[in-house]
Amino acid sequence: MMRHVASFLVVSFISLGVRPALAETYPTQYYNIHTDLSRSDVREAALRISKMAEEYQSRTRGFAGKITTKLPFYLFSNPADYFAAGGLANSAGVYTGDKLMAIAGKPTSGDTWRLVQHEGFHQFLHAVIGGDIPVWLNEGMAEYFGEAIFTGDGFVTGVIPNYRLGRIQQAMRAGAFVAIPQIMVTERGQWNHEMKTANYDQAWSMVHFLVHAESGKYRKSLDGFLREVSRKGLSWEIAWRKNFGSGVGDFEKLWRSYWLGLQENPTSDMYAQATVATMTSFLARAYAGKQTFRSADEFFAAAKGKTLKMSSNDWLPPALLERALKNAPQLGKWSLEPKGRGSAAFSCTLNAGSKLTGTFVVKKGRVHRVNVELSSAK
Repeated sequence: MMRHVASFLVVSFISLGVRPALAETYPTQYYNIHTDLSRSDVREAALRISKMAEEYQSRTRGFAGKITTKLPFYLFSNPADYFAAGGLANSAGVYTGDKLMAIAGKPTSGDTWRLVQHEGFHQFLHAVIGGDIPVWLNEGMAEYFGEAIFTGDGFVTGVIPNYRLGRIQQAMRAGAFVAIPQIMVTERGQWNHEMKTANYDQAWSMVHFLVHAESGKYRKSLDGFLREVSRKGLSWEIAWRKNFGSGVGDFEKLWRSYWLGLQENPTSDMYAQATVATMTSFLARAYAGKQTFRSADEFFAAAKGKTLKMSSNDWLPPALLERALKNAPQLGKWSLEPKGRGSAAFSCTLNAGSKLTGTFVVKKGRVHRVNVELSSAK
């Protein structure tokens, strides 16, 4: 089933003569949300897309600007209304070139938000980054953000789902991917016409390699490449050689070697980080409400008993906590160490021996920051 359609399709509400008729408009820091969802569902949508926009800005600050005007986001509860408003057949979300729109579903799910994170990046790229970005990179970065895990106060990016790792390795061994020189010159019309899962997998795997391979060795070069294509208007070929210093043949060899060398669960620590970050976000809200705990067990008992305090100004979706509680026992041994001034360190020693520690800062009764650090096994 198709999860999304590509950005910059030749579709717009104006050209179609169709304007979506949605009940309410909710202004947020970065978006105007037009929707017929309930206020509780809108609350989650507003939180997620605000953190999403901040993640886009944080990860692209080396070559992009900031959102300076509220971006339009149309979120439909009913698929029929989405299609009537111009949503494309067989899609559940799209960035049309002037508006981001998606089907929320009843209820919203992880697939909903993965799609919004993907299409939302296309909108961000168009509004904030600009330039003639190669299609493979545009789509690969959108897929990268689409896979990011929301934790309440931010995202964990760079995860590799096992099913997708297996699919990429199988495609590489079967020769199912197109040659790197070919995908790098694929134009938007051809991409949209084919709409192949393999193309999205290949583009995502290329971006993931450039961001994470060899401890981020190529990340600075990727930033430079994007900066010169988007801001200086260089052709991608010139910008590539200037920043990476070699042709795409060398890149293809390194890319293949990286992916074929990955073992099962290569980003298990990142998935664990997402759980620890989520737990720490809820712990921080309890502490902001003067609810403290002497041990991890005491916190977990309150979380399972649904007695955690949380200000309406720092609300998080209960489903986030439910997901984290489900995952937490499988990770390892948890501990909670009270700190001075109404704070605590929430740690999980993973079964592999390394340790993730979540900390937080509360200011004036609001959660100001949540951070998770990984320390290696001793």
